[in-house]
Amino acid sequence: MKTKSQLRPTVRRERLRPALNLAPKSSHEEMFTTWRQSWSEVFKGKSLMQDGIAAITVAAVALPLNIALAVACGLPPAAGLLAGAIGGGVAALFGGSVFQVTGPAAALNIMVFSLARDFGPQGVAAACIVIGVVQFILCAFSSGKLMRYVPEAVLAGFTTGVGLKLLDTQIPELLDLDYSLFALFQKLGNFGWLLEVSWFAVLPGLFVMLLVIACSSFKKFPAALVGIALATAVSVHLGWDIKRVGTIAAVFPGFHLPLVPQNQWLNLIVAAVPLAFLASIESLLSAQSVDRLSHSKPHNSNLELLGQGLANISSGLVSGMPVSGVVVRSSVNVQSGAKTRLSALLHSVILFVSILYLSETMAVIPLAALAGLLIVIGWRLVEISTLHHFLRENRMAAVAFIITAAGTLTGHLMMGLCAGTAVHFVNQWMSGGKSVVHDHKAASKPSSIRAVIERASPKRGRPNHYTMAAGGANWLTQIQQKAQLATSAFIHHKASVIGRVVLGENVHIAAESSVRADEGSPFYIGSNSNVQDGVVIHALKEKWVTVSGEDWAVYIGEDVSLAHQALIHGPCYIGDKTFVGFQAVVHDSTVGANCYIGIGAIVVGVEVPPGRYIPHGSVIDSIDKVEQLNYVTDSHMHFNEDVVEVNRGLAAAYNKHNSPKASRGQRRIPAIGTDWRTASDRF
Repeated sequence: MKTKSQLRPTVRRERLRPALNLAPKSSHEEMFTTWRQSWSEVFKGKSLMQDGIAAITVAAVALPLNIALAVACGLPPAAGLLAGAIGGGVAALFGGSVFQVTGPAAALNIMVFSLARDFGPQGVAAACIVIGVVQFILCAFSSGKLMRYVPEAVLAGFTTGVGLKLLDTQIPELLDLDYSLFALFQKLGNFGWLLEVSWFAVLPGLFVMLLVIACSSFKKFPAALVGIALATAVSVHLGWDIKRVGTIAAVFPGFHLPLVPQNQWLNLIVAAVPLAFLASIESLLSAQSVDRLSHSKPHNSNLELLGQGLANISSGLVSGMPVSGVVVRSSVNVQSGAKTRLSALLHSVILFVSILYLSETMAVIPLAALAGLLIVIGWRLVEISTLHHFLRENRMAAVAFIITAAGTLTGHLMMGLCAGTAVHFVNQWMSGGKSVVHDHKAASKPSSIRAVIERASPKRGRPNHYTMAAGGANWLTQIQQKAQLATSAFIHHKASVIGRVVLGENVHIAAESSVRADEGSPFYIGSNSNVQDGVVIHALKEKWVTVSGEDWAVYIGEDVSLAHQALIHGPCYIGDKTFVGFQAVVHDSTVGANCYIGIGAIVVGVEVPPGRYIPHGSVIDSIDKVEQLNYVTDSHMHFNEDVVEVNRGLAAAYNKHNSPKASRGQRRIPAIGTDWRTASDRF
């Protein structure tokens, strides 16, 4: 297999290396590898514009939040600003999550308020150092890996609770009302509350909301930044009397140890340790939530604990307040188009510069404009479809979801997480240790169907889909069926393609590979996919995966690479842009899009979600093992892109080199390409 590009040979060799290295032998090596790879993406400099725009947007959201959270805890505004600028910057430098944005968090506010009340601002700064030390200890014992066992229902409930909390706080902010959303609901029957609304404040917020929603399909357009800038300019030009960010003191106190009386240290440590656990859990939950939002970006939980520990110590040394990874700012970061961890670092730089030099400029941003953005973010975090799925398929999982969301919404995060997790494990115990949460169509599918999958573009397969023969399998009929392939596809003359097989545009079937749709049938191999030397594709009889209403024994999506001597045995589904490594085995499984299956790995009888990395030589044969899988890295995805590109070129070159044979029996199938040809049984 060749992966060297003619256009960028040095870059492609660099990308090949991480994909072929064996997994690190220790957690420390794994932490360093994750950190190095994430910064290598930054130094390539391909996304400076996207990261810069995302950083400005996140900073515009974080600035008023940091001020508000500090004031709510009884601390000076500078404590929140410095915590976000210094602590957030350190976490961005050393943390284990690419898109995580660190700063003061609403979930910590109740405990931070108690610390400020009992020990004062210097006590809060000292507590930051205690929190950092505790997080170092958690990192040393690899405690971060325990977060892999957080149930899907609990994670979705936490994300939903954060979204609901945002709606609860920001809708009144948008309307410029002084009471809570619950109190507003109580007044809906009395229209007098409409007289209390500041409609000049509503306009900037609504404008930002509508612009962000309308431009949601245009990922490269900085709708949030443009909306906030326009709303600010118009409101200032017209002289609207509305709430704005306000004046910020331009001061940096420097690094120094907080002054706490010796007789208070023991009580301070006792009060700070529970806060350390809460901050750690919030950070890791946020990192997992961001992984869900970005779909393909990994995080190293132990490295994230290390980064958070350094961030809290740094915050304490500048008289800041405790920090953690925050779902809200991190979500804004992802949805604003961030590509690397540089965006989180630039966000902190912008905060620091704004403290010193841009306080007057940032002061005129309407709070309602930021509220409009946060309402959109909050609504996107609420996973209604996930709750609906749980209610239909597993009501105990729905209970865990609701309990976790309620605990997060009401400020009792630890209680909600513990109760939700307990409900989940009780449910697991009652069901015999097997997860009863599955595909929402699984309950109604026949026993012969491995999985039911709906693709975004079902039309690609329908016109050329084979109809099942009535009355059971007819081996002779299936063997005599001819493969259908686009004219741009290439099958080597030493490869074997038997039976009802559909090959899309630019598919490359290499020498000594065997694609046998004789027992299980039919097969589908999507455009730009490649089947390399020695690969075997076969399937059990009368077992299928249903893809967009069609039954396939084996369905392989677009831009998929099946490396040398891999075995794909149906019923099986492999999603778009997935790489299957040398001598890997996939049997009776569904593998989502953007996955990377390592050398010699075995995947049997499971459903792998999109964007997962299956390590070299691993055996994935249970739900528990699937839940422990990390996300793929950019290096993995780039490697597959290179392999796909090379094999597309090989298919074109082989087709050009080999003169066309007689075109007897050609069929024209417009679903995938304009020209199709009928294959013989052997090539």
